[in-house]
Amino acid sequence: MAVTQTPATARRRRDPESTRAAILEAAKLVLARDGAEGLSVSTVAKMAGVNRGTAYQHFKEKDALVRATLDLVSLQLLESVFTDGNPKSDVVDDIFQPNLVHAEKVLIRMTEFNMKLAEFAIDNPEIGRIWLFDVLSRDDPKDDPFYKRFELALEAFADSSISADGIDVEVQAVQTLTGYFIWPVWVRAHAKSKKARKQMAIRYVAEVLRSSALGLVRHGNQDALKLALERIKQK
Repeated sequence: MAVTQTPATARRRRDPESTRAAILEAAKLVLARDGAEGLSVSTVAKMAGVNRGTAYQHFKEKDALVRATLDLVSLQLLESVFTDGNPKSDVVDDIFQPNLVHAEKVLIRMTEFNMKLAEFAIDNPEIGRIWLFDVLSRDDPKDDPFYKRFELALEAFADSSISADGIDVEVQAVQTLTGYFIWPVWVRAHAKSKKARKQMAIRYVAEVLRSSALGLVRHGNQDALKLALERIKQK
């Protein structure tokens, strides 16, 4: 008896990139649900709707699949949070430099960045924490595309005339990301609707900005930071 192929299956067989993408999206779901211990190439293949042999052609072992999946999460986070979404770019801001002349624009952008980061973390809680643990466990976290870009942005801010003196960029990066990807644990317990999750994101960003006004932003720029927050709340 002949096996009838669905159009989607036929397309994937003709398109290795589409097949790989389907496998990685399925792996992301399995990894978030079961962790690395519960992930296998065969389980992912079944969820992705591809032949197990085809899946093994793309990922010969579990570790390679886990690594590729976490790299995908990093790139999706990069595209969601940074405007240009370019993982190879070392240019943090090619429109204006972070200085006192552009203080208001820089702080508005910083606020928008924090909001996007909060929303991504809340929408992707399990896989976000797995990704973060992987990044912080690396010999060099900057091997990760998002972390590299994030630390570059912090360095640019710390070196600017807007920031307070003496910011430890590495500690600030770890502290910030840890907070954002742990906060969804609270959100899951206390916010049951999309609107409630949005309000939780705003609450978190508001507190981040309040702390920034006290410790990260040079005195005199706090009013601009407050205006940036009001703009986020009105969206």
